[in-house]
Amino acid sequence: MTDAPFHDTGYKALFSLPELVQQLIEGFVTPDIAQRLDFSTLELVAGSFVTPAMQSREEDVVWRVKMADTMLYLYLLLEFQSTPDAAMPVRMVQYVAALYDSLIKEKRVDPRRLPPVLPVVLYNGERRWRVATDVGEAIECPPVLRAYQPRLRYYLLDEGAYSDHELAAVRNVVAGIFALENAEGKEEALAVVGRISEALKALPNRERIDRVLTQWVKRYLQRVHPGAMMAAEETLETGEGTMLATNVQKWAEALLREGVQQGMHHGQHEGKVWALRQLLRVRFPDADLTPYQSRLEAATDAELEHLLTKAATAATLDAVFATE
Repeated sequence: MTDAPFHDTGYKALFSLPELVQQLIEGFVTPDIAQRLDFSTLELVAGSFVTPAMQSREEDVVWRVKMADTMLYLYLLLEFQSTPDAAMPVRMVQYVAALYDSLIKEKRVDPRRLPPVLPVVLYNGERRWRVATDVGEAIECPPVLRAYQPRLRYYLLDEGAYSDHELAAVRNVVAGIFALENAEGKEEALAVVGRISEALKALPNRERIDRVLTQWVKRYLQRVHPGAMMAAEETLETGEGTMLATNVQKWAEALLREGVQQGMHHGQHEGKVWALRQLLRVRFPDADLTPYQSRLEAATDAELEHLLTKAATAATLDAVFATE
């Protein structure tokens, strides 16, 4: 998991991309909401707003999107959190109220007909989120006063609560980002980066998205799995040439070199077999390697290196061993 400043600033960059906001909502918010939105109208709301506590809210992201078959616009308020916060229900009330206040002052909305807001908390902490998701749940009062208490529920996305199987089934870039946050070792992390690279190919404007993603992945691996970077550091510079697929191949080659070191006691060939088995194990944890045992045992060093590169990005185990 990442520290709070990295999570906030890194996610702000990622979710300032409309394509990733759409994937976040379509992949992880209830379909009843996602199906009502016209994602072609996504508009990033510029500027900051001030909470009642007079703290400027510049680190979070607010989007405006038209609701299909209506004239209504929904405001998406994305709050990024890396540690549980017992005051979050109250904070979200403040943020939503401050957003409405800002929209009214800027004459973007009619105060008599306010637009709906969907507050989303995107949480990537180690511990599971146990904080109330509605401020009304945190207020203790007798039933006679219940009707007069504030109510506001935020939509919680607790990344660590999703299983690897659930994330692999979504098959989009945002699911890959969540899976990378949950990865426990560098081999697993590099395999997930391969999945992200594959999912990226389906997106329009992918070169622009690729640059942002590559920088985020670079910073993430440097902080959480520094051994995964190895010799790839020089290929991850800002600007052109930061394509994720290229770096996946570099990282796979780096994993191969580690495999050779692991196998030094038994010979370099065994080290390459070890590296390939490790990558296949984390990429395809439920797959049966038995049908390919003889292929692995008979593979030459060059064939093993080729299979390792394919294993970093292939969608299935069969695709790794497919004859080209």
